[in-house]
Amino acid sequence: MIMTENHADLFADKVEARNLQLAIQHSSDIIARVTKEGIALYVSPSCFRMLGYTQQEFYKSSLYTYCHPNDRDVLREAFAELDLLTHKRVTFRFRHHEGHYLWLEANFSVINEDKEMIGIIRDMTQRIIMEEEILETQEKYRFLVEYSKDTIGMVTQKGIWTYINNEGKKLFGFTSSKEMIGTSLHDYTPSSEHSTLDDFLQTKQSVNFELNLIRTDSQTRKAEVQLIPTTFKNRKVYQIIIKDVTGQKKTEEKLQNAEKLSVVGQLAAGIAHEIRNPLTAIKGFTQLLNEERQGDFADVILTELERIEDIVNDLLVLAKPQITEMEETNLVTVVKSVITLLNSQAVMGNIMIEFTQTQSSFNVKCEKDKIKQVLINIIKNSIEAMPMGGKINVDIRQDNNFVIISVEDEGIGIPEERLAKLGEPFYSTKEKGTGLGIMICKKIIKNHGGNLYIHSKENEGTTVRITLPLV
Repeated sequence: MIMTENHADLFADKVEARNLQLAIQHSSDIIARVTKEGIALYVSPSCFRMLGYTQQEFYKSSLYTYCHPNDRDVLREAFAELDLLTHKRVTFRFRHHEGHYLWLEANFSVINEDKEMIGIIRDMTQRIIMEEEILETQEKYRFLVEYSKDTIGMVTQKGIWTYINNEGKKLFGFTSSKEMIGTSLHDYTPSSEHSTLDDFLQTKQSVNFELNLIRTDSQTRKAEVQLIPTTFKNRKVYQIIIKDVTGQKKTEEKLQNAEKLSVVGQLAAGIAHEIRNPLTAIKGFTQLLNEERQGDFADVILTELERIEDIVNDLLVLAKPQITEMEETNLVTVVKSVITLLNSQAVMGNIMIEFTQTQSSFNVKCEKDKIKQVLINIIKNSIEAMPMGGKINVDIRQDNNFVIISVEDEGIGIPEERLAKLGEPFYSTKEKGTGLGIMICKKIIKNHGGNLYIHSKENEGTTVRITLPLV
């Protein structure tokens, strides 16, 4: 039998149709023919594998019946746009035979004048779920970064800021975190630490180190810095985490000072005990000599021994800071007696002590000897601070329920950087000082319910103010 050309074309068409039918039957996507009203005229067998419906169940049914209520308008708008377009892609939720919904993506194409369409529909559920999970993870990470109590950002391998969270603007003193973008981490560190910072930026591995940071208002903060190498938009960068430990460092310093105080207290108790033993013997024999031979010398020795004993007792202020034997005392009398005691030393140094008072008495409940000790220490410091002579003004006045004693000198003053450390154990502005004098004074005044303040300017003088509650 001879096959003509027409016969060959017809055979080829049949083969092509058969192949297309096989492709449709075995495709994982659904091939559907629908009207512009959304009525299914045909669906491929894959609708059972994807949605659980048979071809017969779908035939002549409306897509809107199975479409999620919130997505029906999306589908209607897509079909309406096909009046003007020949192709349209739309994503919507579609109810599975078992009741749950799947995300479907459909590509519709108009095939005839009746606006009938062929749609290729695929299941996008897993992809959309993954995208949502990624977005959720990103949102969680963004939330953690933005609301973290630590500064979190990104810097290049040269230390240039490309991102910083809101906590960073607080740490560095900016009104907006965007102001930092494009600036360098070096701009906010002391020049002495630049080389150290460069070393860490070149390690290209995760590192932790401490750094001093300079805010825009020139304040210095101590920080713990962590650099974590990462890749962002195909660029090697560092994620940087900065924790402000300024307060923590201050707390550590206070703990160290507390430890020093504990040691000093133990030493003071031991020294006082060791001195008291020979002091008791000397005092006893001196009293015997005074009874046998009356004279001024023995009285002077006994007076000085009592003074040494008082000083030894003062050492116990650190070891046993509890106040005992409080009594109502006129501070004017106490101040005058201290000035009288130190006046001879002041005169020898060409110094005049001037005393002013706003009233005749200021009664406070205190240990008189302890307050004397404080005033002696302060006025003596003022005398030693004026090697060329000058004037010391001692003033006592009332301020509400407190009495204020001010001691103002014209001495060499104290540098600002050293002023903050006054009162710490073993820190002194004197060459051979121990730093215990002011510390003991502050302790005594605090135990009396008051405060001791020191104001000073270099080469202008120092003012010490003591506040004590009135009776």
